[in-house]
Amino acid sequence: MQYRDFGKTGLKVSALGFGCMRLPTTSGKADETVDEKEAIRMIRHGIDAGINYADTAKPYHGGRSESVVGKALKNGYREKVVLATKLPTWEIQSRQDADRIFDEQRTDLGTDKIDVYMLHTLQRSLWPICTKNELVDWIVEKKERGLVGHIGFSFHDDFAFFKELVDSYDGWDFCQLQYNYVNETVQAGTKGLQYAASKGLAVIIMEPLLGGVLAKPPGKMHRLFETDRGKNFNPIDLALRWLWNKPEVSVVLSGMSMFDHVAQNLEIASRSGIGTMTEEESAFIAELQRLYDESLPIKCTKCRYCMPCPSGVDIPLNFETYNNYVAADKGSELFKILYSAMAEKIKANHCVQCGACEENCPQKLPIRELLAKVHAELA
Repeated sequence: MQYRDFGKTGLKVSALGFGCMRLPTTSGKADETVDEKEAIRMIRHGIDAGINYADTAKPYHGGRSESVVGKALKNGYREKVVLATKLPTWEIQSRQDADRIFDEQRTDLGTDKIDVYMLHTLQRSLWPICTKNELVDWIVEKKERGLVGHIGFSFHDDFAFFKELVDSYDGWDFCQLQYNYVNETVQAGTKGLQYAASKGLAVIIMEPLLGGVLAKPPGKMHRLFETDRGKNFNPIDLALRWLWNKPEVSVVLSGMSMFDHVAQNLEIASRSGIGTMTEEESAFIAELQRLYDESLPIKCTKCRYCMPCPSGVDIPLNFETYNNYVAADKGSELFKILYSAMAEKIKANHCVQCGACEENCPQKLPIRELLAKVHAELA
């Protein structure tokens, strides 16, 4: 395992962090019951192999992730990791709410102190909640009392607001950004990565594979890997090492849902390093970036912050089906068949235009408009 500086904190963290948003489930569906035995086996194997950073949050797996992580970190494993979790800012109506949730998290995680604690999903629409309830002061107080080691935030908005947020408080230790080779100009993007690092902040990377899209690239991207030029490249290897090639990156989180994912990511991480990408690999990624921009009309990461829909629509599934349809150059009837086979109540046409999803979407997608488009083309 390779280790990196965690900003100005003095911590050394593994290049690969264990993201606990996509643990294995008994049903195979993201929000269903976690397969605790397999999840614990995977987490402990990762730690035994050198991973020393584990990331979870209260909403993950319908509120189950933190308790599973807590069980995995029993029997001496807690002392081996930098443990990170988040305060769900959208649930806070008072500082008492924050205190209650914080105590619940420590109980579920089986720890008195949380090493890395962040305000979750900071964006313009949620920042008034933080200011009204003085959550920056609240999290600073937790650090001063020794209940939290390092403080920061996860972010889903544009670069202008990101810079404003970084500059709003000199005591941030880190930030967590969605970032990958097709998101250089999305949200905080490359400019945000570089700005945070210039301020001494550790930068934690989430969605390195864009919710799995870059692991199994669609359409023209996939066909590029089948050419003589691309057949020697592995899409997961390229995506992860592209991130680890950057000196500003402190740790890359991978939401591993199968044991094979852990083994593969550990192997790739062992070969990671700043400046290790070849010119040939960099040129190949540049071509993938161009093809991606051409191919996918809906830039959904399947984070499911839009869920549950009050009307029962499975928004990410509808978008995934449509993206696959477009990536297949609209020449395959398969995705129309798959749309037809969906349970009626979860289809796009059951959207009642309430707009609740758009308020929560980190990508700021016009979800209502897009759902109408999905149904018009696939029904």
